[in-house]
Amino acid sequence: MEIRRIGVLGVGAVGASLVSMMMDAPASPGRPQVAVIADGERATRLTTDGIRVNGTVYRPPIVDTGPFDLILVVTKSLHLEAALPLLRRAAGDTALVMSLLNGGTSESILRDALGHKATGRVVPGMIVGIDALRDDSGVRYLNRGTIHFGSDQIRFPVAPEALSAITSALNACGIPATVSDDITRTLWWKFMVNVGINQASAVLLGTYGLFQESREAMDLMVSAMNEVITLSQLEGTGLTSADVQAWVTTLMGL
Repeated sequence: MEIRRIGVLGVGAVGASLVSMMMDAPASPGRPQVAVIADGERATRLTTDGIRVNGTVYRPPIVDTGPFDLILVVTKSLHLEAALPLLRRAAGDTALVMSLLNGGTSESILRDALGHKATGRVVPGMIVGIDALRDDSGVRYLNRGTIHFGSDQIRFPVAPEALSAITSALNACGIPATVSDDITRTLWWKFMVNVGINQASAVLLGTYGLFQESREAMDLMVSAMNEVITLSQLEGTGLTSADVQAWVTTLMGL
């Protein structure tokens, strides 16, 4: 199996950053083509304005249908339902679909959207360590982060050859990617991180820098993350304090 064409659905800060990485990657036999999936007014705007990332304007193909071998879903969670008709049209009967949305419910939504043809095509995934932000000048990022993905043999089984093809394709596009041996636990870890950093930063109106510099802010974040650890243990995913420390180490390096 080979991934020759990747579609990106959703070009907020993370989605736009991924598109820029793929378009900047050196040409090679294994590098897939990339296109942004959009329709209507949004497609018109993207075609006219392009996508500005780190001061450069990128003009990827803007399409509303496939074929694709892999679609990365990077919409905001509250926009996912509205994007499903466009996703179904672009995915066709064969494209693999990977969600990079926060939380643990988007995979089920995508599976239901693809219907009886979803088996083996929905790839659980997440991206961690990317520091993409949008401001008045466009999107900025320094750290590429890493996409973690894998097969949940009970709910979302994915063939090993598909996982290998995705890894090769993303790496050829300049996107660090790795297959998780326990993707369900990995997604719970990302949920723990989001609950900690997102809630605390919203309350404190702070950026990552605040948590790197303030012991009190760090303690508030860790307290929220510990609540997810308790819940995860009840669910059998077994997060521990070592998982909190793993995120703290990542955060301090951003």
